[in-house]
Amino acid sequence: MENTGHQNIRFAAEDGSFRFIHFRDEKPDPRGYTPHYESGYEIYMFISGDGSFTIEGGRYELEPYSVMLLNSNELHVVNISEQQPYERIVLMLNENVLPPFMLNGTHFFRAVKFRKPGHDNQIKAGIVRESGLPELFDKLRQLSLQKDTESEFVAKCIIVQILWTINRIAEIEQQPGSVKKVNPKIGEVLSFINANLHQNLDLDALTRIFFINKYHLCRTFKEVTGYSIHQYITYKRVRLADELMLSGQPPTQACFMSGFNSYSNFFRSYRRLTGRSPKDAKSR
Repeated sequence: MENTGHQNIRFAAEDGSFRFIHFRDEKPDPRGYTPHYESGYEIYMFISGDGSFTIEGGRYELEPYSVMLLNSNELHVVNISEQQPYERIVLMLNENVLPPFMLNGTHFFRAVKFRKPGHDNQIKAGIVRESGLPELFDKLRQLSLQKDTESEFVAKCIIVQILWTINRIAEIEQQPGSVKKVNPKIGEVLSFINANLHQNLDLDALTRIFFINKYHLCRTFKEVTGYSIHQYITYKRVRLADELMLSGQPPTQACFMSGFNSYSNFFRSYRRLTGRSPKDAKSR
């Protein structure tokens, strides 16, 4: 793939169904990469730099041309060293990117969507190179320089090829596990939190349920996941509230259904993590 040097490229569909971004940071600031989740799907190709990806408590080491697959249920953060330039391609998608005639019995997002959170997120670099994915991403980069209606349509056709290729890799290639597994106890805590976001999940409650010292739990959780317990729960509750509001629930109802104990707390958390008001959830 051609190196674009200092050039940063953005290419977004008029209907909001995809965003293609090619970034290179000559002097990356690790403080600028914070935990977050996606509103749709993300296909991320690492090109250069030094770092790793933490996803739901699992850590993946990055190597040039490795690909990460992320869906809306996976809280993640990239951990990048400031010692080397950092270059990557990010393709953000929602299911509207596919024309209706392609949805008849085929789920093109299956390899990205139907996974246990934090598992099978990475396609190793060697497999990526052999699959032709770098060439497909380069075609998107070339189309991004034109940015007309015809280019957008062709880009969607290439995105279908990318999704097809990823599905084929997931179904045919037997990849060795590349994620550093979470501490088994923390894995239990993560599963419990995700299944019980609407309940009381304060630290005292978790320590009673899992028979673990609260200070040990806090320290180990942070070491394994990269997030504090409070930070993780807040992110997950905001994500759940987002889904509820998109399905038609009013913000007040979504607030309490997702486990917040007050609307003011929900409003502040939602605004801080998404950059918008809960009433704007449907219009994003």
